[in-house]
Amino acid sequence: MEKPYGEANRDRPPSSRRATAEREKAASAQPEGALSGDGPTARPAEEAAPAAPNAAASVERQFVSSPVITIEEAPPPSVRENVTKPLLASEALMEDLAPMRPAQDAARIWCAAVGVGFLLLGGLSLAGLRPDGVVAGPPAFVLGIVALFTALTSVSYRQRAVAMVVLGAIATVIGLQSSGTAFGWGAARAVAAIALPAALVFRSRYRAYSGARWLLVAAFLVALPSFGQAVAQLALLDPHLAQLGAAMVILAVLSSLTGFMGAETTGAGTFLAVAVVLSFTVDLIIGRVAQLSVFSPRELVSVLSAGMAFAATSALTSLGLFQILAWRLAADARRIDLHSRPTDKDGPDRRPPSGGEWLT
Repeated sequence: MEKPYGEANRDRPPSSRRATAEREKAASAQPEGALSGDGPTARPAEEAAPAAPNAAASVERQFVSSPVITIEEAPPPSVRENVTKPLLASEALMEDLAPMRPAQDAARIWCAAVGVGFLLLGGLSLAGLRPDGVVAGPPAFVLGIVALFTALTSVSYRQRAVAMVVLGAIATVIGLQSSGTAFGWGAARAVAAIALPAALVFRSRYRAYSGARWLLVAAFLVALPSFGQAVAQLALLDPHLAQLGAAMVILAVLSSLTGFMGAETTGAGTFLAVAVVLSFTVDLIIGRVAQLSVFSPRELVSVLSAGMAFAATSALTSLGLFQILAWRLAADARRIDLHSRPTDKDGPDRRPPSGGEWLT
Protein backbone atom coordinates (compact mmCIF):
# COMPACT_ATOMS: atom_id res chain seq x y z
CA MET A 1 0.00 0.00 0.00
CA GLU A 2 1.45 3.29 -1.06
CA LYS A 3 1.90 6.07 1.44
CA PRO A 4 0.73 9.60 0.83
CA TYR A 5 3.19 12.12 -0.70
CA GLY A 6 3.72 13.98 2.53
CA GLU A 7 4.43 10.86 4.52
CA ALA A 8 6.71 9.44 1.82
CA ASN A 9 8.59 12.71 1.74
CA ARG A 10 9.02 12.64 5.47
CA ASP A 11 10.38 9.10 5.33
CA ARG A 12 13.16 10.13 2.84
CA PRO A 13 16.54 11.05 4.18
CA PRO A 14 17.49 14.77 4.23
CA SER A 15 20.01 14.44 1.36
CA SER A 16 17.45 12.95 -1.01
CA ARG A 17 14.97 15.66 -0.12
CA ARG A 18 17.58 18.35 -0.89
CA ALA A 19 18.39 16.83 -4.29
CA THR A 20 14.72 16.60 -5.17
CA ALA A 21 14.20 20.29 -4.29
CA GLU A 22 17.11 21.36 -6.48
CA ARG A 23 15.75 19.38 -9.47
CA GLU A 24 12.33 20.94 -9.05
CA LYS A 25 13.86 24.45 -8.88
CA ALA A 26 15.93 23.87 -12.03
CA ALA A 27 12.90 22.56 -13.90
CA SER A 28 10.84 25.62 -12.96
CA ALA A 29 13.66 28.01 -14.16
CA GLN A 30 13.79 26.55 -17.74
CA PRO A 31 11.52 28.15 -20.41
CA GLU A 32 8.72 26.25 -22.00
CA GLY A 33 10.52 25.88 -25.30
CA ALA A 34 13.39 24.17 -23.57
CA LEU A 35 11.06 21.55 -22.14
CA SER A 36 9.60 20.82 -25.56
CA GLY A 37 13.03 20.59 -27.26
CA ASP A 38 12.67 23.70 -29.55
CA GLY A 39 15.45 25.88 -27.96
CA PRO A 40 19.10 25.79 -28.82
CA THR A 41 19.93 24.05 -25.55
CA ALA A 42 17.88 21.08 -26.62
CA ARG A 43 19.93 20.62 -29.81
CA PRO A 44 22.53 17.96 -29.57
CA ALA A 45 26.19 18.87 -29.56
CA GLU A 46 26.72 16.89 -32.74
CA GLU A 47 24.64 19.41 -34.76
CA ALA A 48 26.75 22.39 -33.61
CA ALA A 49 30.05 20.68 -34.39
CA PRO A 50 29.78 20.81 -38.25
CA ALA A 51 28.91 24.54 -38.07
CA ALA A 52 32.51 25.53 -37.35
CA PRO A 53 34.03 24.00 -40.55
CA ASN A 54 31.22 25.50 -42.65
CA ALA A 55 31.85 28.99 -41.21
CA ALA A 56 35.59 28.68 -41.84
CA ALA A 57 34.94 27.56 -45.41
CA SER A 58 32.61 30.50 -46.07
CA VAL A 59 35.16 32.97 -44.70
CA GLU A 60 37.89 31.43 -46.85
CA ARG A 61 35.59 31.57 -49.90
CA GLN A 62 34.88 35.26 -49.29
CA PHE A 63 38.59 36.00 -48.90
CA VAL A 64 39.45 34.23 -52.14
CA SER A 65 36.64 35.83 -54.13
CA SER A 66 37.34 39.36 -52.90
CA PRO A 67 39.42 41.49 -55.34
CA VAL A 68 43.02 42.17 -54.45
CA ILE A 69 43.54 45.79 -53.48
CA THR A 70 47.06 47.00 -54.11
CA ILE A 71 48.21 50.06 -52.23
CA GLU A 72 50.75 52.07 -54.12
CA GLU A 73 53.46 53.57 -52.04
CA ALA A 74 53.19 57.30 -51.94
CA PRO A 75 56.26 59.12 -53.16
CA PRO A 76 58.38 60.57 -50.39
CA PRO A 77 57.45 64.13 -49.56
CA SER A 78 59.64 66.49 -51.47
CA VAL A 79 61.85 68.76 -49.50
CA ARG A 80 60.33 72.21 -49.43
CA GLU A 81 62.63 74.63 -51.10
CA ASN A 82 63.60 77.73 -49.23
CA VAL A 83 62.11 80.29 -51.57
CA THR A 84 63.28 83.82 -50.85
CA LYS A 85 61.36 86.87 -51.86
CA PRO A 86 62.76 88.27 -55.10
CA LEU A 87 64.33 91.69 -54.89
CA LEU A 88 62.31 94.10 -56.97
CA ALA A 89 64.00 96.67 -59.14
CA SER A 90 62.16 99.47 -57.36
CA GLU A 91 63.40 98.25 -53.97
CA ALA A 92 66.98 98.05 -55.21
CA LEU A 93 66.71 101.53 -56.69
CA MET A 94 65.23 102.90 -53.48
CA GLU A 95 68.03 101.36 -51.42
CA ASP A 96 70.52 102.93 -53.80
CA LEU A 97 68.90 106.37 -53.71
CA ALA A 98 68.00 106.47 -50.02
CA PRO A 99 69.64 103.79 -47.85
CA MET A 100 68.38 103.38 -44.31
CA ARG A 101 71.66 102.64 -42.49
CA PRO A 102 74.58 103.58 -44.69
CA ALA A 103 78.20 102.95 -43.67
CA GLN A 104 77.22 100.86 -40.65
CA ASP A 105 80.19 98.49 -40.91
CA ALA A 106 82.56 101.30 -41.89
CA ALA A 107 81.74 103.10 -38.64
CA ARG A 108 82.90 100.15 -36.55
CA ILE A 109 86.10 99.87 -38.58
CA TRP A 110 86.82 103.58 -38.18
CA CYS A 111 86.20 103.43 -34.44
CA ALA A 112 88.61 100.53 -34.10
CA ALA A 113 91.27 102.24 -36.24
CA VAL A 114 90.96 105.54 -34.36
CA GLY A 115 91.10 103.70 -31.04
CA VAL A 116 94.36 102.03 -32.01
CA GLY A 117 95.68 105.39 -33.22
CA PHE A 118 94.90 107.08 -29.91
CA LEU A 119 96.68 104.30 -28.04
CA LEU A 120 99.75 104.86 -30.23
CA LEU A 121 99.59 108.60 -29.57
CA GLY A 122 99.44 107.86 -25.86
CA GLY A 123 102.55 105.74 -26.20
CA LEU A 124 104.33 108.56 -28.06
CA SER A 125 103.34 110.96 -25.30
CA LEU A 126 104.79 108.70 -22.63
CA ALA A 127 107.97 108.45 -24.71
CA GLY A 128 108.26 112.25 -24.73
CA LEU A 129 107.76 112.65 -28.48
CA ARG A 130 104.72 114.92 -28.22
CA PRO A 131 104.59 118.56 -27.08
CA ASP A 132 102.83 117.98 -23.76
CA GLY A 133 104.87 114.90 -22.95
CA VAL A 134 103.57 112.57 -20.27
CA VAL A 135 100.58 114.83 -19.52
CA ALA A 136 99.00 114.07 -22.92
CA GLY A 137 99.30 110.30 -22.42
CA PRO A 138 96.30 109.49 -20.15
CA PRO A 139 93.70 111.40 -22.24
CA ALA A 140 94.90 109.62 -25.38
CA PHE A 141 94.65 106.24 -23.67
CA VAL A 142 91.14 107.01 -22.42
CA LEU A 143 89.98 108.12 -25.87
CA GLY A 144 91.52 105.02 -27.44
CA ILE A 145 89.79 102.67 -25.00
CA VAL A 146 86.44 104.42 -25.51
CA ALA A 147 86.82 104.23 -29.30
CA LEU A 148 87.62 100.51 -29.16
CA PHE A 149 84.68 99.93 -26.82
CA THR A 150 82.41 101.75 -29.28
CA ALA A 151 83.69 99.58 -32.13
CA LEU A 152 83.33 96.24 -30.33
CA THR A 153 80.06 96.86 -28.48
CA SER A 154 76.77 95.93 -30.12
CA VAL A 155 74.83 99.20 -29.99
CA SER A 156 72.25 100.77 -32.24
CA TYR A 157 73.05 102.77 -35.35
CA ARG A 158 72.12 106.10 -33.76
CA GLN A 159 73.97 105.43 -30.51
CA ARG A 160 77.23 104.63 -32.27
CA ALA A 161 76.90 107.74 -34.43
CA VAL A 162 76.34 109.97 -31.40
CA ALA A 163 79.28 108.34 -29.60
CA MET A 164 81.52 109.02 -32.60
CA VAL A 165 80.56 112.70 -32.69
CA VAL A 166 81.08 113.15 -28.94
CA LEU A 167 84.38 111.30 -29.03
CA GLY A 168 85.61 113.37 -31.96
CA ALA A 169 84.55 116.63 -30.34
CA ILE A 170 86.43 115.82 -27.13
CA ALA A 171 89.53 114.80 -29.05
CA THR A 172 89.36 117.99 -31.14
CA VAL A 173 89.18 120.21 -28.07
CA ILE A 174 92.11 118.40 -26.45
CA GLY A 175 94.12 118.71 -29.65
CA LEU A 176 93.40 122.43 -29.99
CA GLN A 177 94.48 123.09 -26.42
CA SER A 178 97.77 121.26 -26.90
CA SER A 179 98.55 122.64 -30.37
CA GLY A 180 99.67 126.08 -29.23
CA THR A 181 98.06 127.81 -32.22
CA ALA A 182 95.19 130.27 -32.18
CA PHE A 183 92.09 128.51 -30.86
CA GLY A 184 89.70 130.40 -33.15
CA TRP A 185 91.33 129.57 -36.49
CA GLY A 186 92.07 126.03 -35.35
CA ALA A 187 88.42 125.53 -34.40
CA ALA A 188 87.31 126.97 -37.76
CA ARG A 189 89.58 124.52 -39.58
CA ALA A 190 88.29 121.59 -37.51
CA VAL A 191 84.63 122.49 -38.00
CA ALA A 192 85.12 122.87 -41.76
CA ALA A 193 86.94 119.53 -41.95
CA ILE A 194 83.97 117.88 -40.20
CA ALA A 195 80.89 119.59 -41.65
CA LEU A 196 81.83 119.77 -45.33
CA PRO A 197 82.81 116.08 -45.75
CA ALA A 198 79.68 114.97 -43.90
CA ALA A 199 77.49 117.05 -46.22
CA LEU A 200 79.32 115.77 -49.31
CA VAL A 201 78.87 112.13 -48.32
CA PHE A 202 75.21 112.73 -47.50
CA ARG A 203 74.72 114.39 -50.89
CA SER A 204 76.40 111.42 -52.57
CA ARG A 205 74.27 108.77 -50.86
CA TYR A 206 70.97 110.69 -51.07
CA ARG A 207 71.38 112.32 -54.44
CA ALA A 208 67.64 112.40 -55.23
CA TYR A 209 66.82 114.18 -51.96
CA SER A 210 66.49 117.93 -52.39
CA GLY A 211 67.32 118.57 -48.74
CA ALA A 212 70.84 117.23 -49.29
CA ARG A 213 71.74 120.33 -51.29
CA TRP A 214 70.51 122.61 -48.52
CA LEU A 215 72.73 120.74 -46.10
CA LEU A 216 75.61 121.27 -48.50
CA VAL A 217 74.86 125.00 -48.56
CA ALA A 218 74.97 125.07 -44.75
CA ALA A 219 78.29 123.21 -44.78
CA PHE A 220 79.77 125.74 -47.21
CA LEU A 221 78.70 128.55 -44.89
CA VAL A 222 80.40 126.78 -41.98
CA ALA A 223 83.58 126.32 -44.03
CA LEU A 224 83.57 129.93 -45.21
CA PRO A 225 85.87 131.30 -42.43
CA SER A 226 88.55 128.70 -43.09
CA PHE A 227 88.19 129.20 -46.83
CA GLY A 228 88.53 132.96 -46.39
CA GLN A 229 91.69 132.51 -44.33
CA ALA A 230 93.22 130.37 -47.08
CA VAL A 231 92.35 132.98 -49.71
CA ALA A 232 93.86 135.71 -47.54
CA GLN A 233 97.11 133.75 -47.19
CA LEU A 234 97.44 133.47 -50.94
CA ALA A 235 96.46 137.05 -51.75
CA LEU A 236 97.92 139.15 -48.94
CA LEU A 237 101.06 137.40 -47.70
CA ASP A 238 104.41 136.97 -49.33
CA PRO A 239 105.12 133.61 -50.95
CA HIS A 240 106.10 131.01 -48.38
CA LEU A 241 105.63 127.32 -47.66
CA ALA A 242 102.31 127.69 -45.82
CA GLN A 243 100.64 128.95 -48.99
CA LEU A 244 100.87 125.46 -50.46
CA GLY A 245 98.45 124.14 -47.86
CA ALA A 246 96.15 127.13 -48.38
CA ALA A 247 96.07 126.43 -52.12
CA MET A 248 95.08 122.82 -51.48
CA VAL A 249 92.25 123.94 -49.18
CA ILE A 250 90.91 126.36 -51.79
CA LEU A 251 91.06 123.71 -54.51
CA ALA A 252 89.27 121.11 -52.37
CA VAL A 253 86.50 123.50 -51.31
CA LEU A 254 85.89 124.73 -54.85
CA SER A 255 85.82 121.16 -56.15
CA SER A 256 83.03 120.43 -53.67
CA LEU A 257 80.72 122.62 -55.73
CA THR A 258 80.09 119.57 -57.92
CA GLY A 259 77.68 118.47 -55.20
CA PHE A 260 75.12 120.88 -56.67
CA MET A 261 74.86 118.87 -59.87
CA GLY A 262 71.73 116.97 -60.86
CA ALA A 263 70.20 113.99 -59.10
CA GLU A 264 71.48 111.59 -61.75
CA THR A 265 75.05 111.88 -60.42
CA THR A 266 76.63 111.58 -57.00
CA GLY A 267 78.95 114.50 -57.64
CA ALA A 268 81.90 112.36 -56.49
CA GLY A 269 80.91 113.27 -52.96
CA THR A 270 82.76 110.45 -51.21
CA PHE A 271 86.07 111.14 -52.95
CA LEU A 272 85.74 114.87 -52.42
CA ALA A 273 85.05 114.31 -48.72
CA VAL A 274 88.33 112.43 -48.38
CA ALA A 275 90.08 115.17 -50.38
CA VAL A 276 88.72 117.88 -48.08
CA VAL A 277 89.94 116.11 -44.93
CA LEU A 278 93.37 115.51 -46.47
CA SER A 279 93.68 119.10 -47.70
CA PHE A 280 92.96 120.55 -44.25
CA THR A 281 95.38 118.03 -42.73
CA VAL A 282 98.14 119.00 -45.16
CA ASP A 283 97.43 122.66 -44.45
CA LEU A 284 97.88 122.00 -40.73
CA ILE A 285 101.11 120.02 -41.19
CA ILE A 286 102.68 122.49 -43.62
CA GLY A 287 101.72 125.41 -41.42
CA ARG A 288 103.44 123.86 -38.40
CA VAL A 289 106.49 122.82 -40.38
CA ALA A 290 106.82 126.40 -41.65
CA GLN A 291 106.88 127.63 -38.05
CA LEU A 292 109.72 125.33 -37.00
CA SER A 293 113.02 127.06 -36.45
CA VAL A 294 115.07 123.89 -36.13
CA PHE A 295 114.26 120.59 -37.81
CA SER A 296 114.74 117.71 -35.42
CA PRO A 297 113.31 114.18 -35.39
CA ARG A 298 111.39 114.94 -32.22
CA GLU A 299 109.74 118.04 -33.70
CA LEU A 300 108.99 116.26 -36.96
CA VAL A 301 107.35 113.32 -35.16
CA SER A 302 105.34 115.76 -33.07
CA VAL A 303 104.03 117.58 -36.16
CA LEU A 304 103.21 114.38 -38.04
CA SER A 305 101.45 112.84 -35.04
CA ALA A 306 99.35 115.99 -34.62
CA GLY A 307 98.40 115.86 -38.30
CA MET A 308 97.46 112.18 -38.11
CA ALA A 309 95.38 112.80 -34.99
CA PHE A 310 93.60 115.69 -36.72
CA ALA A 311 92.82 113.60 -39.82
CA ALA A 312 91.56 110.60 -37.84
CA THR A 313 89.46 112.73 -35.50
CA SER A 314 87.95 114.77 -38.34
CA ALA A 315 87.10 111.66 -40.35
CA LEU A 316 85.55 109.93 -37.34
CA THR A 317 83.45 112.93 -36.36
CA SER A 318 82.40 113.59 -39.94
CA LEU A 319 81.28 109.99 -40.39
CA GLY A 320 79.30 110.14 -37.16
CA LEU A 321 77.64 113.39 -38.23
CA PHE A 322 76.73 111.85 -41.59
CA GLN A 323 75.13 108.86 -39.87
CA ILE A 324 73.11 111.11 -37.59
CA LEU A 325 71.81 112.97 -40.65
CA ALA A 326 71.03 109.67 -42.36
CA TRP A 327 69.18 108.36 -39.30
CA ARG A 328 67.14 111.54 -39.08
CA LEU A 329 66.41 112.23 -42.77
CA ALA A 330 66.39 108.80 -44.45
CA ALA A 331 62.62 108.44 -44.07
CA ASP A 332 62.05 111.83 -45.75
CA ALA A 333 64.52 110.99 -48.50
CA ARG A 334 62.51 107.86 -49.36
CA ARG A 335 59.41 109.90 -50.20
CA ILE A 336 60.31 110.19 -53.85
CA ASP A 337 58.55 109.06 -57.01
CA LEU A 338 60.68 106.45 -58.71
CA HIS A 339 58.51 106.46 -61.84
CA SER A 340 58.51 110.18 -62.51
CA ARG A 341 59.95 111.30 -65.80
CA PRO A 342 62.80 113.79 -65.83
CA THR A 343 61.60 117.28 -66.58
CA ASP A 344 62.93 119.10 -69.59
CA LYS A 345 64.26 122.40 -68.30
CA ASP A 346 64.47 123.91 -71.77
CA GLY A 347 60.86 123.01 -72.56
CA PRO A 348 59.62 121.13 -75.59
CA ASP A 349 61.19 121.78 -78.96
CA ARG A 350 58.69 123.94 -80.84
CA ARG A 351 60.80 124.43 -83.95
CA PRO A 352 59.23 123.21 -87.20
CA PRO A 353 60.83 120.09 -88.57
CA SER A 354 63.36 120.53 -91.32
CA GLY A 355 63.03 119.10 -94.78
CA GLY A 356 65.11 116.08 -93.93
CA GLU A 357 62.90 115.29 -90.94
CA TRP A 358 59.78 115.33 -93.14
CA LEU A 359 61.26 112.59 -95.25
CA THR A 360 61.91 110.23 -92.33
